Amino acid sequence: MRNTRKKLSLTDKLCEYSSYLQYNVGETSTGELRKRMKKVLTTAIEQELTERQRDCLRFYYNEGMKVNDIAQMMGLRPTTVYKHLLLAKKTLKKYAAYL
Repeated sequence: MRNTRKKLSLTDKLCEYSSYLQYNVGETSTGELRKRMKKVLTTAIEQELTERQRDCLRFYYNEGMKVNDIAQMMGLRPTTVYKHLLLAKKTLKKYAAYL
């Protein structure tokens, strides 16, 4: 069976969220908001995520790898990779809410 779900990237979500914040807060410069969001998320990725969570995010979003490929490469089960991605996104969403 072919997977028909659209793969969303982290940058897509950031753009949607920054648009919401710009509307909600009345920001005038989208560039400034993106810089601030990038700084907060970069710091959160470095300081709040585990090494495995960072690796899973990097391989999935930056490298465009599939979960099964990541699992095989890291010696994990696919469900474990999903769990790391879910926990990482949950943590990053919490920090993005403070912007």
